[in-house]
Amino acid sequence: MRAQFTRILLSLTVVSLATALVLPSELSEITGLSEAQLRRFLDSRATSATTSSPPQSTCAEANTTVVFPKPTLPTAYDLAKRNAFVKRDGTKLTLLGKDFRIVGGNIYWLGLDENVIPDPSYPSKRRVVEVFGIVSAMRGTAVRGHTLGISVGNPLSVEPSLDVFNDAAYESIDFAILVARLYGIKLLIPLVDNYNWYHGGRYQFIGWHGIPFEGTGSNITPPDVGAYFYNTTAIVDSFKRYITQHLTHVNRYTGIALKDDPTILGWESGNELAAVLFGDGPAPPAWTKEIGELVKSLAPNHLFLDGSYGIYPGTGQLENTVVDIFSDHFYPANITKLNAGLAQVNAVNRNYLAGEFDWVGQSGGDDVADFLDVIKETKGAGDFFWSIFGHDDQCCQYVEHDDGFSFYYQRSSFYTTRGDVLINHATQISGAQVPEILPEVACPAAQFPKSLLPPGFDPTLLSLI
Repeated sequence: MRAQFTRILLSLTVVSLATALVLPSELSEITGLSEAQLRRFLDSRATSATTSSPPQSTCAEANTTVVFPKPTLPTAYDLAKRNAFVKRDGTKLTLLGKDFRIVGGNIYWLGLDENVIPDPSYPSKRRVVEVFGIVSAMRGTAVRGHTLGISVGNPLSVEPSLDVFNDAAYESIDFAILVARLYGIKLLIPLVDNYNWYHGGRYQFIGWHGIPFEGTGSNITPPDVGAYFYNTTAIVDSFKRYITQHLTHVNRYTGIALKDDPTILGWESGNELAAVLFGDGPAPPAWTKEIGELVKSLAPNHLFLDGSYGIYPGTGQLENTVVDIFSDHFYPANITKLNAGLAQVNAVNRNYLAGEFDWVGQSGGDDVADFLDVIKETKGAGDFFWSIFGHDDQCCQYVEHDDGFSFYYQRSSFYTTRGDVLINHATQISGAQVPEILPEVACPAAQFPKSLLPPGFDPTLLSLI
C-alpha cells in the first residue's frame, strides 16, 4: 500500500498543489485518509519544499540563457498518466483510454556515454535531468533510450561477460527511468544493437560463444557472422537470459521492476536489426516472435516493437502477431518510403513509428516539415528524431557528438529555427500535453522540489544542490 501511495505522490507538483488540484479518488482508497486530510498532508509537503536559486557554474562563460517554461499544475488525468500503461488499439496507441502519440527524440547515452572523459562513463545526474527537461520543453511525450536496454560486453555494462551481471550499471539506468517518470515522459527501450559499438550488441553474444569476428560498428568480418545471433540456440538462449535479468530488475529509486513500470511504454527487439547485413531483410520473423513472446510473458502490460531496420512485405515480418509496432529509420527523410510503410503497417492493423530521422537535412531527401506533416496526418503514427544532447557537468560547454545529427536546445539560431519545426510538430501530434515539471533554468543547475522525489531519496544524488 505504501509503495503504491508513494508512486502516486511521485507525480505531484509543488506549486499550490493541494488547493488547486482535483485529487484522484484512488488516493483516499489506498491511504484510508479523507480528502481533507490528504490536502493538508500534500499542502505541508508543498510548503516545506522550496526551489532554491541554482548555484553558479564554475566556469567563466556558463550558459545562463536557456530558460524553460515554469511548472504547470497537473490535472487528475495528468497525474494518472504517470501510473498508466500505454496500450495499442489497432493502429492507434492509447493512454487511459485517450489517443497517445509517440513524439520526441532519441537519447542513446542515458545508461552509458561515449562522449565524455573517461570514455565510456555513466552520465551525470545533472545531464540526465537537463536532457529530460529539454524533451518536456519541446513538448515530447516519449524518449527512445538505447543504453537503457543495450548494455553488454563492457566492464561498465549490465552484462560485462556472459551470464555475469553488474548491479552497479543499473544506477544510471534506474535514475534515468526515475527522471522520465518525474517529467511524465514515456520510454521505448531497445534490447540489442545490430552493430558493434561501445555499449555492445549482437556481436558480443556471438563472441562469447567462441565464434570469431573482427571490426567495429557495421564493418564486421566475416560479413555473415551476424546470422549466428539468430540461428544458434545457445546464443539465443543467452540473449533471453539477459532479457529476463533486465526486465525483472527492480529500480532502486522507484521500487518498481522494469517489467512492471508504466514509465516504459515498450521494448524493442533491437536497434536497426538486419537478417545478416544492412538492407538484406528483417531479423528472422521466427526469432522476433520468440523474443516478443518472452517480453510479453515477462511484461504483459508493455508493448513490443520489431527492431528490424525497415518494413519488408512478403517475408513474414508483418504477419508476426506478437508485434505491436513496426518501425523504420530515415536517413534522409523520404516521404515515398514513409507512405509505403504506413500503408503496409496499417493494412495489418498495427502501429507505425519512424524511430529515427535526420532532422538536419544533411543527407538530402524531402523537406523535414513535409515529412513530419505526413506522420501528423496519419492516425496513430509517431516519430523520434535523432538525437538530443545537452551541456557538460559544469554547464560550460555542450557535449559534442560527431555524427552531424546532434540536437542542442536553443544553442544557436540554427537549432532554434529547426527546433521550432520539431516543437510545432510535437504540439500538433500530441494534443494535450503532460505537465512540464521543469526548473525555470535547467543550466547551470537547478533543484527539484522535494515533493517530487521518493520518500527517503537523498536530493544530493541529483548533483544539483
